[in-house]
Amino acid sequence: MTEFLLALSGVHARSEATIRVTQDWERRRVDSRTLAKSFREDCESLLALQKRVGVDHFSDGQMGLPWQDFLRPITDGFGGLRKGPLVRWFNTNTFYYVPIVDGDLTSEGRALWRSVERTLVRRGSPFKVIVPDPLTFCELAEDRHYGNFDKLLFVYAEALNTELRFLEGRGVGYVQLSSPSLTARFRKEPISRDALIQLGEALRSALRGVSLRSGFHTYFGDASSYLPFIFDAIPTQDIGFDFTQTDPSSLSKTGKGLIAGIVDSRSTWAEDVGKLRREVEEIADKTGSPSIILAPSSDLRYIPRASADEKLGKLGRVKKELRGGAD
Repeated sequence: MTEFLLALSGVHARSEATIRVTQDWERRRVDSRTLAKSFREDCESLLALQKRVGVDHFSDGQMGLPWQDFLRPITDGFGGLRKGPLVRWFNTNTFYYVPIVDGDLTSEGRALWRSVERTLVRRGSPFKVIVPDPLTFCELAEDRHYGNFDKLLFVYAEALNTELRFLEGRGVGYVQLSSPSLTARFRKEPISRDALIQLGEALRSALRGVSLRSGFHTYFGDASSYLPFIFDAIPTQDIGFDFTQTDPSSLSKTGKGLIAGIVDSRSTWAEDVGKLRREVEEIADKTGSPSIILAPSSDLRYIPRASADEKLGKLGRVKKELRGGAD
């Protein structure tokens, strides 16, 4: 019997009010206290929505950061890194600062903790953090120190392990390692099986001694070329797919949990709940997975807040129907 769960899979869209306050803060029209107040209100609003729709792993949607840059907590918080040029985030209209590695990559364990809205931890459902996986970090960073991709892969994983141990000690219950780089290859070939095995070993280093639940989520591309081998190569309890790009028919039986990115995070089109439910039922039948986390395909920050909230609400309705109408 498959257990159906619900969670966000990335950065959530901010409210129009918070966007305006952030712009005013950047132009020095309001002070940092006003900005922090707006962030707190947006976080509380997102928390209330997640409770209302039945989310199982709470997320702050990266609402508490002035700049919603997926890599920024790492770039600002790890030793041996500095902020580089502003670059487009894959094929979206959002941007990130390139992490430049110019020294030994280290962590004191508090970088990610400082970046999350800590007041949401231990307020009901387990709190979820979302971080770049080793492949994505290493492909997007500029290495001026190690000069060896595999070395950087494992050094980052070790630093991440320090972070995850600290987060677990503070009550965080779930970590999602997001890997758009694995599938968003564009004109590049998929990585080799040996490289996927190497990535899996780096993830084992990152998760060593950590008991919080872990997921590995792929998006911005078709993951079918890695199936079914990815289930054996990647050591996380859950493996995630962007089902707006990956055909569910490419799946096979697995004993792992799934993160099912079934609503399109980059379109305001509102999906039909019945159609979404049937897709999830097909995925459950195809895989026999013990658990399926219903989720957006990726970050919901690419669409307006109203549309993002609506999509999360639809996922909540799908979960309720799949569980026979139980709350």
